[in-house]
Amino acid sequence: MDSLALLTDPAFAPPPAPDGPPGSLAWLRHGVARFASGPAHRRRRDLALEALAPLDSKDLRVRAREGAAAVLAAAVGPVDVMDWIARDVPVGVLAAALGAPGADPGLVRTVAAAYPVGDSSPAADAAVVALVDAFGGVADEASAARIGLLVQTCEATAALIGNTLRAKTAARVAAVLGTDPPVLATFRQGPDGVRVRVDLAALPFGAGAHACPGRDQALALATGVCEALRHKHVLRIEEEPHPTLRMPSVLEVAP
Repeated sequence: MDSLALLTDPAFAPPPAPDGPPGSLAWLRHGVARFASGPAHRRRRDLALEALAPLDSKDLRVRAREGAAAVLAAAVGPVDVMDWIARDVPVGVLAAALGAPGADPGLVRTVAAAYPVGDSSPAADAAVVALVDAFGGVADEASAARIGLLVQTCEATAALIGNTLRAKTAARVAAVLGTDPPVLATFRQGPDGVRVRVDLAALPFGAGAHACPGRDQALALATGVCEALRHKHVLRIEEEPHPTLRMPSVLEVAP
């Protein structure tokens, strides 16, 4: 089966995530739409869509551009975009828009590193607890949906920013999706319980019931950051292999 068929066939679902104590990484993965199926998936996806609905993409773009420009203005030497801007600025802007302006992007980075495969640790669990607190302190599906949006934004949007800057098309984020998509693959589990890798080269935001709900927001955030960096000279790029993402590990620009 091709990728579109796999993503739209209800017989192939995301591998389920086991539950865990409220506020843990396992609780988060179990409580978001990404790893759910059936009624639970529809309910949790609706919560994510409700959280995103009031957000204005133009405002996100402006705030991301301003945030990236502020980091550049404060720098006294070369800036590693991937470490200083590409993750933290989009996550910070989105967190504020979702009602948690005090959420620490560093916590989201900690969770995002463990989130795809559920690589739990005391640090990841503590980060989830802190993010629950940032969204009001209640470990429910509404909080999980908002935290999940931040986590999904973190690495994928950073990859889109890095790939765009590497391609020297800083004002054309959407074009990079077709030539250098950030998300390479996802996984589905068939009726026989076997996990299948699904190529996303032609479907960077997925398809079907589990398609990314935040396409417009991701494009706005990435575009805003790239606009702030469009005239910066790239000094150094380093790459590290990643199983499901294509992105620079280091992308250094002149101050």
